[in-house]
Parts: sequence; structure tokens; C-alpha cells
Amino acid sequence: MNKMNKPCCGGNPEETFSPKSTAEIKQEVKQRYDIFAKEGGSAEGCCPLVGKGTESFALEHGLYSQEDLALIPKLAINLSRGCGNPTSFANLQPGEVVADFGSGGGIDLVLAAHKVGPAGKVIGIDFAPNMSKRSKEVMEEAGLFDRTEFILLDIENPKVPDDIADVVISNCVINLCPCKPCVYKQIYEILKPGGRLAISDIVIIGEVDPKIREYFQSIWSGCTGGAIPEDEYFKIVEEAGFRQVKVVARHILGPKELEEMASCPGKKFSPAFSKEKLAQFQGKIVSTKFVAVKPKE
Repeated sequence: MNKMNKPCCGGNPEETFSPKSTAEIKQEVKQRYDIFAKEGGSAEGCCPLVGKGTESFALEHGLYSQEDLALIPKLAINLSRGCGNPTSFANLQPGEVVADFGSGGGIDLVLAAHKVGPAGKVIGIDFAPNMSKRSKEVMEEAGLFDRTEFILLDIENPKVPDDIADVVISNCVINLCPCKPCVYKQIYEILKPGGRLAISDIVIIGEVDPKIREYFQSIWSGCTGGAIPEDEYFKIVEEAGFRQVKVVARHILGPKELEEMASCPGKKFSPAFSKEKLAQFQGKIVSTKFVAVKPKE
């Protein structure tokens, strides 16, 4: 999968890596998560942030509380591969319409549906057929199917409907997308004027050897392959038209968390990678949670 002039050795300037095309990246990500969903996920999550710590810690850091987890079917927890809990800082209100970009197994759809109530609606958008199928099972089990709509579609696709959502949430998905400006354009379009977003995602902070980034991009490994610098990420958000961008929580991944994120959705489904190269990302990969607003017209 990599094309190298010399054996992998961590930072050799003579190493070259063959970049993947956008089509290849999309197909590989879709296939990984589709097979993962077909198998029902795994009790061993690739994100160790879910449900950790005290209730106050969970709420402060944009994670799932034990109260949240009590509402969620086991299947959704096994399929969850997020890096936060966007419903905890989205300030969702009864009657609102919430679109989840990259809704996966439905963990955030469940929580959002509880918050918007029977007068509201949640829309799950995902491009992996088995993930969409599983999320329907989850919403049925949770008794929330009647307030849920499912759209099987790539979140970069301009066919995403316009002006239908009050809020967009997304949980550790946009880092997987090769065209992040495309995603934020679609988020902007689906939101009503004055709408808002609440995003949890993976970004890079500090300096990282370009060859290390090229290596992980060449295999598009887990949530490291598509991660970009934080300042570049927020520039994309603002250039899409969003204002009042505010970071509500940040968490630098520890060694175990970093390895699990690089393996998402699990070692069985993702490409093997050099742990020596991954170590050069230590202290540089961050789970960031932020909000922003689409201006009123």
C-alpha cells in the first residue's frame, strides 16, 4: 500500500509514499465501516473516552455520562467510534430538527432524539449501507424510530438537502473525509439561517514531520490519516461561512488512545501501521469539541 525507496524507519527523508485518490479513500473508509457494522461492531471501542470519568468530568469534557449511556441500546454503544458527545454541548431544544453528519450506529441520534422530543426530528446521514441499517435497528429498539429520518448519502455530496435543520452534529467523522471544505459546505447548506453546529473531531496541533503525515495519509489509517492542523481546520469552517466559532473542550490523546484512534474502527478492519511513526504524533493529536453559527440572512 506504501511505495518506499527504503525500508520504513520513522523519518527517512528519502522515503516516498503513494497518495490515495479521493475515490480510493472514500471506498476504503466506506468498506471498513460497512463490514464493521455488518459484524455488529465491537465491545472494545477504539475511543476510550466514552463513558469514562465522573458525571461532572463527562459533562465538562463533552463526553458521555452514565445517564446518557443508560438511554442507549448496546448495539449503538458497540458501533460507536466517536471522540466526544456533541449532544452534550449542542444546546438542543424540544421541537428542533437535528442532522447528524456521519451518524454511524446511531448513538448520537438516540440522545438527540430524546432532547428534541416527539415534536422534533433527527436525521441520520451516512454512506455505509450496513451502518444505516444498524442505526435503524437501534432507533427501533430505543422506541425513537418515529422521530427519525435516514439518508443514505455521502456527507460531501451536494444532494444533501438545503435549509432543513436547526442543528448539525458530527462525531469524529469529518477527519475521515478527503474534502473537508466540501463537508462544511454541505453542513452550511443543510442548516436554516441562524442554525448552528456542534462538532467533535480529531485535529493536529504543533509541528509534525511532513513525511509522517504523508505516511499516514498514504494508508489513511483510522482517524490519523485524514487529520489536519487545527488552525487549518477552523479556517475551513470559517471560510464555509460560519461565525462565532468557539472551542468548548479539547483533549490531547494519550499513547493508548492514539493507537486506538489510528486503528479505528478496529485493528481487524484498518491497515497495519508503523508504531514508531505513530509515536511521532504523540502529544500532537487532539479531540476538539466546538460550536459555530450560520448567520441569519
